[in-house]
Amino acid sequence: MSLLPTTLLLLAAAPASDSALRLHEGLPPGFQADAKLDEWTQPPSLTLGAAQQVAGERKVASPDDLSATLWLAVGPEGLAIAGEVRDDQLQLTRDGSGDHAEVWLTLPPPKMPPLAFVNQFQEQPVPTLNDCPRKPPKKVAACETWWKQQTERRQQLLDALVAHYAVHPGSTAHFEPFPGGYRFEALIPATAFPRTAEAPLAHLSLRVDVVDGDAGAASRGTRLSSSPTFQTAALSKPLRFGQWPELLERALKAHPGASYQPGADADSLEVWLNPAQAYQYAPRAPSPDVVRVDLSQVKSLAAVGDLELVTVPAEVNTQGQVERWLVSRREQALVDSRNIGNDEIRVAPRAPGAHLVQVYNGPSSLMGTGTCGECPLVSFQHFTMDARGHFSAPQRLEGAGGLTEAPVQWTVSPDLSRIEASDERGSVRHTLDPKTGRYRTRKLQRSQAPPAARDRP
Repeated sequence: MSLLPTTLLLLAAAPASDSALRLHEGLPPGFQADAKLDEWTQPPSLTLGAAQQVAGERKVASPDDLSATLWLAVGPEGLAIAGEVRDDQLQLTRDGSGDHAEVWLTLPPPKMPPLAFVNQFQEQPVPTLNDCPRKPPKKVAACETWWKQQTERRQQLLDALVAHYAVHPGSTAHFEPFPGGYRFEALIPATAFPRTAEAPLAHLSLRVDVVDGDAGAASRGTRLSSSPTFQTAALSKPLRFGQWPELLERALKAHPGASYQPGADADSLEVWLNPAQAYQYAPRAPSPDVVRVDLSQVKSLAAVGDLELVTVPAEVNTQGQVERWLVSRREQALVDSRNIGNDEIRVAPRAPGAHLVQVYNGPSSLMGTGTCGECPLVSFQHFTMDARGHFSAPQRLEGAGGLTEAPVQWTVSPDLSRIEASDERGSVRHTLDPKTGRYRTRKLQRSQAPPAARDRP
């Protein structure tokens, strides 16, 4: 079995109710790709004969001339295919030019964003070449070049969602001849599946062809096909992938343009989006950009009883930057999550759960645009985690900065009882009230600020 590149467009899948395909769930016990077929005790998935011959080719004379019984089964390991083919003239060649089978596979795809570019104000769609500006000439030429490049690139991204496998004696499949035909078996591993947006994976769309390579046939052989389009099978027990399936599934739902590569080690996403860029008044960013999110970069913050607090890259913002989630979990069971961007998190266990402070330290505008958009700013959010692992709504606390280019200092005590921030204008101090669990705030002008806040490096 070999994976071939394909330029096929995504075809409309036939509804499962109209499909003759029977896809078995779970590989047969004791499955081996040895072409013996003893383990295939289930009913056939497909039976192909003269009625399934592709039009315009040499007519199949009889079932002994060319017919096939096929079995297909899917599991976490991948897609297993087995076949018993009746063929009166065997042409089993290792280069795939003789008798062989072909499999096309598509899975539920991610959503392709519109062809567009985005600045700090809005998205600017460019659906057709005529939507490029009409003057001046240099601007027109640059936009048209960008449009053609992105159109070609988008088609390549879509084409990659259709996998085409050639199953022949020179591949990893196993073929065994018998009087009047041959048998074969192959396993297409899940890691060779096309990318998909669906997790757990519940739908597979397939097309299977058997090709007769008789010397007297047309150069591409006589072909029996399961369907002129894809046939869709729905799984009663969807497949879960990855070391932390629940995180993968939740992260996918946060992005309409996200997809993953199935497999036991599925631990990353690719997200399609049109990234916002400051002052992009003519198109220059790719549409879409492809941003990788590595879900394996889990960092532990604290343990609270049987709960663990971790952060993990999980979401892509409008600028195409990867942001982290704060996650509470019991072992691999995800309890709660919230997007914390790339802010710092301070944790103080406090019965029955924990108190947390989130610290933003960056430009006053996320894109650095507008008046003083790159001026340093510090702000805080306070929230709690209860004994079950759920986060409360945050309480926003005033910080400092954002109005000048002067630096901002800040500090948070280890037990979170005191939070301070100061700039050239003054300082603000938040003190936790242990009775209410909320902070009292005191602000000082620069002339009133205590020396420790004024002179802190």
